[in-house]
Amino acid sequence: MAGLAAAWRLSEPDGERPEVTVYQRGWRLGGKGASSRGPNGRIEEHGLHVWLGFYDNAFRLLRACYEELDRAETDPACPIGRWRDAFAPASAVGLGRTGDATSPFWVARFPENGLLPGGAFGAAELTTTDFLERGLALLGRFGGSLEPAAAPSPRATLSASPVHPAPLRGAARPGAELLQGMRVGVRAVAGGGAAARRSAELLELLNTMLRGIVADRLTVRGYGAVDHLDLREWLRSHGASSEALASPIMQGHYDLSFAYENGDPARPRFPAGLALHLTMRMFLDYKGAMFWKMRAGMGDVVFAPLYQALRRRGVRFRFFHRLDRLRPASDGRSIGAVELGRQVGVRGGEYEPLVRIRGLPVFPARPDLGQLDAGEELLGHDLESHGCAWPDAGRVTLEAGRDYDALVLAVSVGMVPHTCAELLAVDERWRAMVERVATVGTQAFQVWLRADERSLGWRAPAATVTGCGEPFDTYGSLSQTLGFEDWPAGERPLTAGSFCATLPEAELGEGVDPAAAVRASAERFLDRNGPGLWPEAAAAEGGFRWDLLCGGRGRGRDRFRSQHWRANVDPSDRYVQNLPGSGSYRLPADGSGFDNLWLAGDWIDNGLNAGCVEGATLGGLQAANAVEGRRLDERTSGDYRPQEASVHA
Repeated sequence: MAGLAAAWRLSEPDGERPEVTVYQRGWRLGGKGASSRGPNGRIEEHGLHVWLGFYDNAFRLLRACYEELDRAETDPACPIGRWRDAFAPASAVGLGRTGDATSPFWVARFPENGLLPGGAFGAAELTTTDFLERGLALLGRFGGSLEPAAAPSPRATLSASPVHPAPLRGAARPGAELLQGMRVGVRAVAGGGAAARRSAELLELLNTMLRGIVADRLTVRGYGAVDHLDLREWLRSHGASSEALASPIMQGHYDLSFAYENGDPARPRFPAGLALHLTMRMFLDYKGAMFWKMRAGMGDVVFAPLYQALRRRGVRFRFFHRLDRLRPASDGRSIGAVELGRQVGVRGGEYEPLVRIRGLPVFPARPDLGQLDAGEELLGHDLESHGCAWPDAGRVTLEAGRDYDALVLAVSVGMVPHTCAELLAVDERWRAMVERVATVGTQAFQVWLRADERSLGWRAPAATVTGCGEPFDTYGSLSQTLGFEDWPAGERPLTAGSFCATLPEAELGEGVDPAAAVRASAERFLDRNGPGLWPEAAAAEGGFRWDLLCGGRGRGRDRFRSQHWRANVDPSDRYVQNLPGSGSYRLPADGSGFDNLWLAGDWIDNGLNAGCVEGATLGGLQAANAVEGRRLDERTSGDYRPQEASVHA
């Protein structure tokens, strides 16, 4: 996404455009956000993807892309013509308790508002008064909306006592009496059932965050002043109780951010300042809805339209080109050459990556051999993998001055040691960044089920759920995508779902096949935890009803082999973390140390510094702004369009 955001910004029709070329390993775009179409046209993702309502830069870019593409005129047969056709608000968030498969899930519906993501920007920072007023309003709606998501299990007793805190009026500034009163209120509602407990936990966490912000003067010093501390460590220092720190709400912060050192669930690590910033933006500064779900795959609704619009602008794409080496010039001040491996020959020189499924342009799960100088044996090799053993069709060397004036490096930070070894050898800052900005492997699987969610026992709205239990702590309903898949009439699923989590490094020992390990974990997880999420998916003899899986053959667990699972352990696929104390080691877009090299990604110092599509978009736009001499020190509200000097971080 960072590379495409940079290409979008650099190719804007504002006078003389530079010539822009995108070099891409393999046959599709998207990196960690890529998706493609597998059997029956099903949507296969790298993992669970939702967009948050404060992703203003990413939404604004994509809205502009759809407006420029104007599919209603240019492609009326396409079923997703506008950005609103591509995204749907998703306000329901499920809460479970990690490690307890018998605990019920509760769903909170966060209030929607009339704003549009990517529209007019709000204030760059929320004041403590804003935080208090919005937080109390949120609390009232949160407590009142909590309800059990599934029918009661024989092993669990549900108690529903929703709390409706009275709105606070006339409080222009939070004072000590108010803060103390809120703290007393926490204890007053704590004994009133599960809904009251969740409300109490949210109230206590909001209260503690506010107390800590005031006590540590973070509105003056900036949130980064406490980024060396873990979130729970910081909250505990300001009086948070053990119950609140162990609550599903707090657990969700770590689950949704893959914030576990080396992927180990026993080692949660999330910088306090970044967590505070993201909490305020996520809960109190969202536009329209807290979450937005894509109606089809991310490759379908994000990367295919971007590819089409960029091609129309004249941007060139060179697929099947693998970056191998950036070679500094003899003076050490610039990049003198770029070395690439040409993975396979393309007939005619120009590869067309998209196919149509149900009228929608999408990326297929495999490259199109009809366009390539290779036979069926190519399909046995993963051209998107760093360890791919397929022999190159040739080598390409780009030289400074002859082939390029400016380079934007948009690989993931996990690939930097493999592609930029000579840069690391001469610059301590590069070495420190690679050593301190951690990445983590992730695991994911998707299932397609014959029954709808209500028939499976899920009584609440479709939701994104945390606290599902190990080793897959997060679940998202993807049933809204089924209308864009191409299943035969007699096999069409009624429920689609995605599970994901970190993949602990300890499970990736020598000789371990990561994909096989993920499959085995997924099967065990469904047997143990599936009935807790979908009570009616429980088999009479215990475990999961494997006959519910669509597309499968055989009996029992053998039917799972027809589903989709991934071990994201390739250097490009690993999630970029922000562990406490590591943020200062990130380089900014214009901080490569080389005159003609700019950096783009969610791993650079872009003002958000979180692994997400918004962070990647920020990184790409900032790199493009830097290429054009834009100032990067003004990280307040702004726009990526030509007349603006900054982007909204």
